[in-house]
Amino acid sequence: MEAPEPIRTRPLREVMSTNPVIVDRATTLDEALSLLEHYDIRHLPVVECNRLLGILSDRDLRLATGLYPAERRLADAAGRPLPGAARVEDVMRQPVHSLPEDAAVPAAIECLLRHEIGSVPLLQDECLVGLVTETDLLRLYLELRGTLGSDAPARTAAETPMPTVAGDASLPEALGRIARHGQHLGVLAEGRLAGIVSERDLGVGIARAAIQAARAESEGRCAPVAPRVCDVMTTRLVTAAPETPLWTCAARLLDQGIGALPLLADERPVGMLTVQHLLAHLGKALGLAELPRARAPGGGAALTSGVKRPAAQPAQDRGP
Repeated sequence: MEAPEPIRTRPLREVMSTNPVIVDRATTLDEALSLLEHYDIRHLPVVECNRLLGILSDRDLRLATGLYPAERRLADAAGRPLPGAARVEDVMRQPVHSLPEDAAVPAAIECLLRHEIGSVPLLQDECLVGLVTETDLLRLYLELRGTLGSDAPARTAAETPMPTVAGDASLPEALGRIARHGQHLGVLAEGRLAGIVSERDLGVGIARAAIQAARAESEGRCAPVAPRVCDVMTTRLVTAAPETPLWTCAARLLDQGIGALPLLADERPVGMLTVQHLLAHLGKALGLAELPRARAPGGGAALTSGVKRPAAQPAQDRGP
């Protein structure tokens, strides 16, 4: 699985996405959501005078907004204001993990895996010049097929057995399992795979529950029943067999725009292969040592709702 030296030393400027879509700190979260949807992207560098101030991901936006527009999350039915984030500066991540544009490919892989982030801004003289994403590196993985052991079966890189959670589990319980196992869990029903739930799915569920509870309190109503995993999981499943070549799995992830493939053997769940597993496989081929997994998702911040509660009512934590 030895990689040719030019691959190890390839500068990120040859891999990066140029002219990334950017926002400034005053951009509204509704505008940021529209940009992500319009351009089909997941990361927005926050820039002023071409200087990188922060970064905003779709995961941050999901948790801050529940994908609700401002009029639904920041006011109750009578128009009374509710607590919550409104602008990019309220939820953007600082400081940003960045690299110089002449850094080599392994540096980006290490940064993504160590900090559990989905993109790395590239700088030249402190100015933003591009963005390297998981998608960029997956495309590179496919381009280099034949030199990196990408014909190995999926089971050799996947987490086995499949990390799972019950459909009737609470969202904090699911978050606790994700903290230990990664960003995706299989959801079982009678031993069969009924769905898959990601950290992003849970973020939306937690945010919506917090927003609905705040609206109910403001309107003098009882809070709605807390959602369970089965309420937020994805049931449209894209799967692979344990013997499927890794390059085929990478192509499937790219084609479907998803982050994980459940591995099934005779319809039995046996493992979970994620984008992070494939990047770790690529990194190992390029000489990186195995990296420890950071405990908190999104570059070190605990997963909490974007609805700012009064001091007597702390925001939803990430569970056990």
